[in-house]
Amino acid sequence: MNSQIKSLLMCGAAAAVMAAASSAFALPSSTAVENAGSNTTQLSSDVSSAATLPLVQVAQAINGDALSSADSDTSKASETVIVTGTRMRTNGNDLPTPVTVVTAAQLQATTPSDIPDGLNKLPDFAGARSSNSSENSGNGKGSAPTGNFLDIRGLGPIRTLILMDGKRVPSTYFDGTVDTNMLPEMLVQRVDVVTGGASAVYGSDAISGVVNFILDNKFEGVKGLIQGGISTYGDAKSFRAGIANGFDVGSRGHVVWSLEYYDRDAVPDMSARPYGNLDPELVGQGSAASPYIVEPCCVERSNLAYGGLVMSGPFKNQQFGPGGVLQPFVLGTPTPTANYYIGGDGTVESHEYLVPVIGIAKGFGRFDYDFSDTLKGYVQTSYAQSRTYDINQSLPLFATAYPLTIYSGNAFLLPQYQSALTATNTSSFSIGLYDNDINRAMSFVYQTGAFMVQTGLEGTVFDNFNWDAHYTHGDTRTMQTTHKNINAMRLYAAIDAVKDPSTGNIVCRVSLTAPGAYPGCVPFNVFGPGAASPQALSYIQGDTSWVARNDLDDFDANITGPLFNDWAGPVQFAAGVEYRLQSLVVTTSVPNNGVFDPQYLRAGTDGKTFLAKNQAWVKEFQSPASGAENVYEGDVEVDVPLLKDLPLAELVSFNGAYRYTNYSISGSANTWKAGLEWQILDDVKIRATRSRDFRAPTLWDLYQQPSTSSSGYADQLTGINQSTASISGGNPNLKPEVARNTTAGVVFTPRWAPGFSFSADYFHIAIDNAIGQVSGSNPSVQNICISSGGTSPLCSLTVRPFPITNTSPANFPTSYYTLNENVSHVYAEGIDFEADYETDLSSWSSLPGVMNFRGLWSHQPTYKTQTIAGAPFVNQAGTAQTPSDRATFTLGYKIGAFTFDALERYESAYHYNGDPTLVYNTPEVRAYFATDINFSYDFIAMDQPFTGFLAVDNLFNEQGGVYATTAASPGSYYPVGPGADIIGRYFTVGLRFKM
Repeated sequence: MNSQIKSLLMCGAAAAVMAAASSAFALPSSTAVENAGSNTTQLSSDVSSAATLPLVQVAQAINGDALSSADSDTSKASETVIVTGTRMRTNGNDLPTPVTVVTAAQLQATTPSDIPDGLNKLPDFAGARSSNSSENSGNGKGSAPTGNFLDIRGLGPIRTLILMDGKRVPSTYFDGTVDTNMLPEMLVQRVDVVTGGASAVYGSDAISGVVNFILDNKFEGVKGLIQGGISTYGDAKSFRAGIANGFDVGSRGHVVWSLEYYDRDAVPDMSARPYGNLDPELVGQGSAASPYIVEPCCVERSNLAYGGLVMSGPFKNQQFGPGGVLQPFVLGTPTPTANYYIGGDGTVESHEYLVPVIGIAKGFGRFDYDFSDTLKGYVQTSYAQSRTYDINQSLPLFATAYPLTIYSGNAFLLPQYQSALTATNTSSFSIGLYDNDINRAMSFVYQTGAFMVQTGLEGTVFDNFNWDAHYTHGDTRTMQTTHKNINAMRLYAAIDAVKDPSTGNIVCRVSLTAPGAYPGCVPFNVFGPGAASPQALSYIQGDTSWVARNDLDDFDANITGPLFNDWAGPVQFAAGVEYRLQSLVVTTSVPNNGVFDPQYLRAGTDGKTFLAKNQAWVKEFQSPASGAENVYEGDVEVDVPLLKDLPLAELVSFNGAYRYTNYSISGSANTWKAGLEWQILDDVKIRATRSRDFRAPTLWDLYQQPSTSSSGYADQLTGINQSTASISGGNPNLKPEVARNTTAGVVFTPRWAPGFSFSADYFHIAIDNAIGQVSGSNPSVQNICISSGGTSPLCSLTVRPFPITNTSPANFPTSYYTLNENVSHVYAEGIDFEADYETDLSSWSSLPGVMNFRGLWSHQPTYKTQTIAGAPFVNQAGTAQTPSDRATFTLGYKIGAFTFDALERYESAYHYNGDPTLVYNTPEVRAYFATDINFSYDFIAMDQPFTGFLAVDNLFNEQGGVYATTAASPGSYYPVGPGADIIGRYFTVGLRFKM
């Protein structure tokens, strides 16, 4: 265990001790009653954390069904189940919003890596960026750090609000999202997932739903965990350890604390997996004349060679081999995409990490104190640190779109080739180079540190009204370091190597023409694989980094209670106010925003392109940003019973909420929710909601300064598919996006089948004025521009050397823009099904033991987006982003001390793209099934209870169907879609204990 982890563990323990010792200043939590500030509803049911329990959906809880408990994670029996979705202190029967409740023990039984990984297996979530993804896998999401960023419905993590005990969790990344790996998992009792709009209750970001992590703040005793894991291929080894403790301080205080550590090794080479050497590619132009097709194997880049492919001059179409000797370059079989050939002497990226190294350490401490029966308080603090290390060989910019210019007189060129240049009066030629020594050395380290402190008071007034007030401060810092990035100016200085007339030594030309401009310049030999010296490589390499700091100060106060009784029961009321101050600062180590300065250099046309991009470093870096805003909010909620004890109306109730929000930068927003619940019979209930929700632009959306990176561009005009400069930035004129959510469903709990429940809920989400990126690389944007003859305003998003009428390869874009705008329209709809059955087999059969089954199914045939006016609506449902059908089935069986759990996950087959303007001639990616199992055994050792377990993820080592992408460098990614497991069969063995 390294020194940082040791320090974190010591600090966590010290924090717990300090909390216990500081009772004069500590303010604790409520006991088993709901914290009004947690915006939740309590239900009269016991919470079981036994691994044998199924995934518990609110349909069971809201009908008053007690959950059986074979074991409890608390020594003080939990008195209530707190269900997210409303602040009303009413019976859960009055909850119209669909909520899925999942116990932590059930998630960990079949997914022992962490709770968020288990959540990502539920059909509510789609397209998630998880711990098992990287830039090089189908699961990768670009340059964001590895972590668990939950995404309900596939609408984006930014539209899923993350709570802990009903309170907003500060962002852990500069784009406003939250890595849920940073939360204190050892004390999580369960997770509530609200699959519907909840902005009127919780504020911004709750468009697609809410994920609320409920902690066991009344835990007593000691519990711990230690486990290790390894893949069936012998890599991705993992280790996890955690401990939690809870104890009383006097008669009024209570302390809980936890420490956790997790690390997992990388899968350091994609070729270690079945598809790792496949190198498929989606080629073509997406037109009727040249539809997209999948070449299943062995596609290579034909405009690059490992030792340098000569692109012009007398040696054109030859490559430099070992020792700088020219040899023929075999092209292979052409594909419909330029520069992509099957076989031959082209290049593929190799020896890349499939998943990165990841390490997480976190500590949590909380002190509760009961000042009196009507006044309670708490203070809690947490710190978490994560680190990921990844190797991504995305081809450097100079090696893809812009071949290097080599000048006559280069000192490394063999004499016979120099003679040929002199004889033909050739002053320069260009080469396309893929240098493995450069690419394999480049690596990326992401580090995130998240600190949070929270304090609050809560109490009772006027006998029946409960109030709470709390303050949260969050401070998160994320840093990315690119090790051995390539400095483009040093590169051009180094490759322009000549002989010093006075000494005969090989030197950088710039050392003679502009002494002191590039001190220490080391000549770089580009002729042949591995020709450059280690000193030359070291000279052109350097570390670049950026740091982002998110700060949040959140003040929140709420009151809730019964107003009066009407003819059908008590009318409940809640009101609250909130003030948030949030800020973002992003700084970069790259001076002058990384401007490429060609002074003193002979850089050819490719260098001029670098200058146009303002890109001094080959690999992208993050642009600076700085901004702050304050937010004022007020909300009110009522729950009104309308009818009771009538034929076909045992209970009809209305739930409504309204919130007014004012952002100092992006303006105000009004949100509301109206819900109706109709208990027709004891067995049948109908529920429905309609809400107006919103998401305010994040500070990153608003204040990101222009940033240039290298990205793929599949050009609809020239037919070229390669990298070019991508320029993106923020927009301070953005306004909140507005959504309208509708849900309607039925819950069936037949009395004649105890332990069985079924629910079906329809959902429809429509987002207007959605904040989206309008990109010049978007095929629809390109087609609109082309069809307009260059007159469309969208043409300004792409920069070309010549007018749009020029379709030659020379008119491939030099850069394109990606801008944030309030122009998108999004709507999604579908149906969620859930069935649950739990039974004691001995009560009706001769078989012993307790069995449970749960099935969750999400059918989402529609997820349509319109990026800009005039563009077609694209239905992403049924694509890799959001497969139309996602399902999870669990089966549990417990007999005596032995427990067996199984989870089956299903994703339907999907096609490549929903854009009707693009033509595909390739089959769908086949449906995906994955099976996880867990065996556990309870035993007593040293008079203490222990549980040993063996879990196997992806039991049958399912790889998923081959999924190729466009604009990708061959070999640069593992060719499966986002839903498929990329690590493979994985074994975890461990021990849990509780004292």
